[in-house]
Amino acid sequence: MKKAKITKTVNLLEGGCNVCGIIEDENYTLLLDEQAMALEELTVNALITAIVLKNGYKREYEMDVIDDYTLYKKADYHVTLKEEYNFLTYSNDETKIETKDQILDKVELTKTVNEILITLFKLEELSFEF
Repeated sequence: MKKAKITKTVNLLEGGCNVCGIIEDENYTLLLDEQAMALEELTVNALITAIVLKNGYKREYEMDVIDDYTLYKKADYHVTLKEEYNFLTYSNDETKIETKDQILDKVELTKTVNEILITLFKLEELSFEF
C-alpha cells in the first residue's frame, strides 16, 4: 500500500487596513511517491484530482445540454464528475458514487477518497498520514 502524507501550513496575514484583523491562510501539500503537490483545499475533489492526475489520467471539462461536468480519461477508460454545491457525483459505465465534497472528519475523508480511487479509478488504496 502506497503512503500519502498531507501537511498543513498556516500563514498569518494582516488584513490590510486598520479595521481588518489577522487572517489565517491555510495551505495543504500532498506528498505522494516523493513528489509534493499543492492542494487548493482539503476536500474530496482536491485530493482525487491531485492523485488521479499523478497516476496518468487527463482532465477535460465538457459541456452538456443540461449541465457541465469534468471527464477524467486514461486510454479508453473514463470517469465523470458532476459537481453541485458541496456535493459530488463520480460515475463510470457501471458504478456511481455520491458524496459531500467537504468532509471535516479526516478518517471519513480518507475512507471516501480511497473508495472512489479503488472503485471508479481502479487505483490502489492509499495509506494517508496527517
